[in-house]
Amino acid sequence: MKRRSFLERVPVLAALAMLSPAALLAAWNEKYFQKVPLEKAFENVLGTKDLVKTDRITIAAPPVASDSTAVPVEVSSSIMGDHLYLFVEKNLTPLVFSCALHAGAIPSIALNIKMKESSLLYGVVRDGGKFYAASIHVDVSAQAC
Repeated sequence: MKRRSFLERVPVLAALAMLSPAALLAAWNEKYFQKVPLEKAFENVLGTKDLVKTDRITIAAPPVASDSTAVPVEVSSSIMGDHLYLFVEKNLTPLVFSCALHAGAIPSIALNIKMKESSLLYGVVRDGGKFYAASIHVDVSAQAC
């Protein structure tokens, strides 16, 4: 695209963006990110606090995190679920990750998270309306939040 034709289109695109900015932004579900205890976060996000504990979900994280601003976490599961969640028990907002999965996808993620203090991490997979969970404890030596 040539510079002149690009500059001719910029005002039109800017005007369209100003007409409906909410349509251009992702939906924000406020109840997911409230400052609530873990049990209430489970109810807000999952609709229940009844989780089935399983060994089919694996959470890999360092036992001691020296920097709580970037704690490496890997969650994988042999359960072919349709949604994957990661919660940190003592964070101000316990939900730190949520992902919708396509049918037949094997849930597996690797990310760095921020932790307020030493606490349990919960990996949760939804399969057929049931929620399966596993947890692991991570000690934090330097706090971030």
